[in-house]
Amino acid sequence: MKKLMLVFAVLFLGSFVNAQQWDYFHDISEYSLFTEKQYKTKQQTKLYDRDGSVIGNLKANQIIKSSSFAWVQDESKFPFDMFEYLIGYKGGWISTDDLVLVDSEQLPAEIITYNKQRFEKKWIPVWYNNILTSNKKLNDYSDFYDGYKDTEEFVLYKLHTVKINNNFLIFTSLSQDHIFSIKRIESNNTLFYLHCELEISEQSEFNDFLKNESFSNFPDFTNNRDTTFIVEQNGNRLRIYNGDNTKLIIELMQTNNDWTDLMVRYIKSDYKNKPSNLKPIAEKLDHLWSDPKTGLYDQSNVPAVVKGTNTITPNQTMTVTENLKLRSGEAAATKVLSVMAAGTKVKILEVGKAEAIDGIKSNWVKVEVQKNARDRDGKAIKAGTVGWCYGGYLR
Repeated sequence: MKKLMLVFAVLFLGSFVNAQQWDYFHDISEYSLFTEKQYKTKQQTKLYDRDGSVIGNLKANQIIKSSSFAWVQDESKFPFDMFEYLIGYKGGWISTDDLVLVDSEQLPAEIITYNKQRFEKKWIPVWYNNILTSNKKLNDYSDFYDGYKDTEEFVLYKLHTVKINNNFLIFTSLSQDHIFSIKRIESNNTLFYLHCELEISEQSEFNDFLKNESFSNFPDFTNNRDTTFIVEQNGNRLRIYNGDNTKLIIELMQTNNDWTDLMVRYIKSDYKNKPSNLKPIAEKLDHLWSDPKTGLYDQSNVPAVVKGTNTITPNQTMTVTENLKLRSGEAAATKVLSVMAAGTKVKILEVGKAEAIDGIKSNWVKVEVQKNARDRDGKAIKAGTVGWCYGGYLR
């Protein structure tokens, strides 16, 4: 009898530990009408019911098909937190953190905003800096805020953000999430092409709504909800372009929940009580921005630091500024192993001899190619590949 009670207790506690304690689950499948896609699990993955309890497990690399989409909201404290996005499968739900699209490239971790790490990384519009450095206010960028800030039912509960992972792209205004389901991801050097479909319930008013929330140059979704977004991450900045005409939709900067909480507090004080530790987020770029039409850097305006005047030391991670030959030795006469595309990241293993090439003074360096590297033809270069290159074209 005692053994039976112990088994029951273990099962009960186990189910309690596995429960996510979801306060509000919302299945938007009948409103979004997303097309069915093939997904693959990244690792062994839990299957949840609508209450957040674990009802099963999926093996790593298991392929599923689904057109279902849902989100979960935490209502235990105000402001409410949208903290999980899910794909439906066999009566249960899988976190989008745990899935990738089949027959599609994947976004690098530097871009992705994981559901479970949502407080650590947020992409918000760079114009929030203007609120701190000029006399601009949020109502200069948001018609929604200007119209509702004084009503009883309105509370500033979230800033404009953009959330991205391998399955969705979400533009968040002050009032709601505008969700795109990703069909396929492709890349060209540092650019990623996200082929998406907008949830069908958003089509009729999407453009009119978001153009008043300081998102510009969106495709026209009046007759077609399919589109392509071009995405480039560069240090702590990220740009999203209209794939039809390559016009910039929004430039974002990376921050975290601590910073956004301070910003919300400042705005809600009617800009009277600015926290002493609320500072503009300085731009920190890894490389030149790519031309969204070609995927290449504009070499006509390369700053001096990119042309080889920067200091190179072992164990640095640096970025290739233009197509650069990876060689078997520290000389231009040695065998070419590959031609690294602009934007490729390399780790410095050894600093070799100094040499002047094309008017640039720098050193040959032994490097290890990092993940997501491409050659000039767009083909993958295996992470961990070691060779020599000229440091004058590293930043």
